[in-house]
Amino acid sequence: MFAEIFIFFLLTIVFLLYYWCKYTYSYWLRHGIPQSKPIPFIGNMKKTITFKRNFGLHASDIYNEPEMADKPVVGVYIFNQPALIIRDLDLIKSILIKDFNYFSNRYGNCDPHRDALGSYNLFFARDAFWKEMRVKISPVFTSGKIKQMYPLIRQIGCELEDFLARRGDTFTANLKDICSLFTTDSIATIAFGINANSLKNPNGEFRRHTQSFFSFNLWRSIEFSVVFFLPKLVNIFKATMFSKEFTKFLRSAINDTLDERDRKGYERNDLIDILVKLRKEAAEGKHSFTDNDFLVAQAAVFLTAGFETSSSTMAFSLYELAKQPDIQEKLRKEIHEALLECNGNLTYEKINSLQYLNMVLEETLRLYPILPFLDRQFKAPNDEKHKIKLENYNYTLRNGIPVYIPIYALQRDPKYWKNPESFDPERFSAENKKLQHPMTYLPFGTGPHNCIGMRIGLLQSKVGLVHLLKNHHVAACKQTPKEAKLKDMGVILQFESGVNLLVKRDNMYDKIPLK
Repeated sequence: MFAEIFIFFLLTIVFLLYYWCKYTYSYWLRHGIPQSKPIPFIGNMKKTITFKRNFGLHASDIYNEPEMADKPVVGVYIFNQPALIIRDLDLIKSILIKDFNYFSNRYGNCDPHRDALGSYNLFFARDAFWKEMRVKISPVFTSGKIKQMYPLIRQIGCELEDFLARRGDTFTANLKDICSLFTTDSIATIAFGINANSLKNPNGEFRRHTQSFFSFNLWRSIEFSVVFFLPKLVNIFKATMFSKEFTKFLRSAINDTLDERDRKGYERNDLIDILVKLRKEAAEGKHSFTDNDFLVAQAAVFLTAGFETSSSTMAFSLYELAKQPDIQEKLRKEIHEALLECNGNLTYEKINSLQYLNMVLEETLRLYPILPFLDRQFKAPNDEKHKIKLENYNYTLRNGIPVYIPIYALQRDPKYWKNPESFDPERFSAENKKLQHPMTYLPFGTGPHNCIGMRIGLLQSKVGLVHLLKNHHVAACKQTPKEAKLKDMGVILQFESGVNLLVKRDNMYDKIPLK
């Protein structure tokens, strides 16, 4: 009798699970939306959770499935959560700009109690809190304020030259590591008001902490996956963007610097100046950001927006330039002429006017967008429903549904880019840019929720490349891969293990010292 009851109970559970899976994973089919074939319980996340494919690259694979070629959207499942991958350019524009109020939040989220810096970080902030915070922190990222920071970044560029000179006339090195040393010192000085000296001491404290944040080992990859794709389970997994150790380090670094600025009353034209002002306003009751971690989190914004974006963009650029010496020499010629014109000291206006340098960086970010996808979550006021306007579809979007914009796929789609796998800066000449649809190039997003650190990230990359290529030529060596091998762990695009290049000093511009 017991055995019969047990078998009946077991069969009931199996039947219920079967019915649940069939119902759950037919959501898009029931609504007339084409879907990529899911796997029970994990949906379309198999390659991501087994670390065989970065999610951005996996979304690109789904985008490129032959049967989806003419479809405006593709239904997928983030485990058991229905989601959409957006292929239609007009719909992408609607999500990011026209209907932004419905899609102002990211799907990912952080625990405000266990991970205050992640929760207060502008990247994950939500609703009215995000809006108020963006207004308060935006003055740091204006062209005028960044211009004031430029001499600080340029000084780190000079230190990069000294670092290269110490390595000798010819050497082979992991250029990603060198670029990371440069951006570490740059972010440390403009965001934290400290001298990290990573180019002189690569094992320094600041360098160790920033390196640990962006090093995607198994546990860090799991944490990021939970934060981005399972936000409701953040508490259960105790997943954080910023570890306890890193949070402690940031708090100490920022609070010590804030106290020193308060005490001495001087300004340095950096982020700390803004944070001092915000702390004073909080004490006077002028805004609601009274938690000290709010101030620390804004320095973390600089770190997340400027460090990896700039160092990886520089490294990817150098990799492509090493493979195409003609493009490299054309860029170096432009840099040389600009240095001659400015007597060796590139002004902020001059470095931003270098057209070919801009084209090289834009093409680099087309091939290698550091964040290869954008995520948004539909949220309608008063739980109202919103119809997606698609030809031949009449789907009513359910509250809470995440949508994903596959930047990597869009920027390599042969429908929009001729020979999309080739590195060709001429795509971004003034004439050719007029022919591009703006929604096919989104390395920093667009609309109100675009990357606030875009200008700083690009400026750092420009300064780093100018100082590196001023007297040095890079070339492929035996360890240089023919095709870039990208890391499968994590959510951003990184080289699997850096990029080794041959660096030769030719003193081409040495007669024009940069100071």
